[in-house]
Amino acid sequence: MKKFDLNIEKILENWEPHHAIREIIANALDEQKLTNTSEIEIFKDNNNAWHIRDYGRGITIEHFTQNENEEKLNAKGIIGKFGIGLKDALATFDRKNISVKIISKNGQFTIGKSIKEGFDEIITLHIYIDPSYDSSFIGTEFILSQISDDDIQKAKDMFLNFSGDKEIEIC
Repeated sequence: MKKFDLNIEKILENWEPHHAIREIIANALDEQKLTNTSEIEIFKDNNNAWHIRDYGRGITIEHFTQNENEEKLNAKGIIGKFGIGLKDALATFDRKNISVKIISKNGQFTIGKSIKEGFDEIITLHIYIDPSYDSSFIGTEFILSQISDDDIQKAKDMFLNFSGDKEIEIC
């Protein structure tokens, strides 16, 4: 297992789980649009864990850095652009004790607290990276445990795709 420092101690005290889920859904929708792949899936499994899955290129360690994404900056109809939302979501999940597992062909990622390299008195949020168990896995799948159905629904309600409302204009 490798560790990647997200350089986060404590942020976004006012965010609730549905705000973090919204960010994960937005990233999945962006990847769907950028790669012209199948619809994203949001479902609950038999163990009461929620899954958010896209069928794009698969998350990589580089996605956990804060960096403007040229591809997203130049594409129409994309929600995110700056690489901040994913880190914010992970910090919120950690603060709210929501278990997160992220699967892609590029690895399996979880979050946890660790000592900041070179600064033993500072504890920061890290991504723990294990090798992928399936190099043919398509897309990215977030598996969230200890999260309420209500939080998932609140997050989905923030998107036209899931609200049941009709789109009346495209900008």
